[in-house]
Amino acid sequence: MSHKRKIPPPEVIHEKGYAFNQDINILGVTLIVGGKALLDSATLKLTRGKKYGLVGRNGIGKTCLINAISKSEIEKFPQGIHILQVEQEVEGDDMTVLQHILSCDFEREALLEEMHKLTNMDEEG
Repeated sequence: MSHKRKIPPPEVIHEKGYAFNQDINILGVTLIVGGKALLDSATLKLTRGKKYGLVGRNGIGKTCLINAISKSEIEKFPQGIHILQVEQEVEGDDMTVLQHILSCDFEREALLEEMHKLTNMDEEG
């Protein structure tokens, strides 16, 4: 399966652009994985400002749907929409979940680093 694109690394984007100002309503969504139709002529509707969670038995296709959206494999899914996907299993370390999520915000990290440099410059004279 080397032809499949990997899930993009998580990155927070503050400038969201025009695509975030509208609902998503796609008719006739078909998602086939391993020769099995997970969705067949379904409607994918996401309302701006709402948060969604997928609930269902193991193996029903929740992750496949999220991966297809993240990899831009859903036909007619708007381009320019920022999607943040976090793997369900990661190697453990000393960081909390909140620290992991915040570390994806590269703009925030850059601003904190700049603040640290400026603070140190001020202390050094």
